[in-house]
Amino acid sequence: MTIEVEPRVMALVKPCLDDPEFEGGSTHVATIQLTNPTAIEFTYTVVLYLGPTAVVSAEGIITIPAGGTDSIVLSLTMPIIEGVYPVFLDVYVGGVLVEGGHYQTADITISVTPAVDIGDIVWG
Repeated sequence: MTIEVEPRVMALVKPCLDDPEFEGGSTHVATIQLTNPTAIEFTYTVVLYLGPTAVVSAEGIITIPAGGTDSIVLSLTMPIIEGVYPVFLDVYVGGVLVEGGHYQTADITISVTPAVDIGDIVWG
């Protein structure tokens, strides 16, 4: 007798900052806690991305034992185009999106602060 277990996952995203506004081009990390609620160990591919078209994204791989919970840390460089971006998380096993594996967190705002570096003033 063969019993097949479909991969599933439960995700908890821990934001790196309380303020969902970031400077364009800055790099931040997201800690994502994942639980494997099945009776079999699975290796998950985790993709974190901004905007429905994945303006920027980060990807990592994590193996979680049956019934286990673990965290993955992904680093993401913010886009340089100002705007509000929804944050998405997709989790795959073997290239297939798993049950419970698509998650949208709160939106983040990207801004670009005007700045200038002034060099020496040379008189002629």
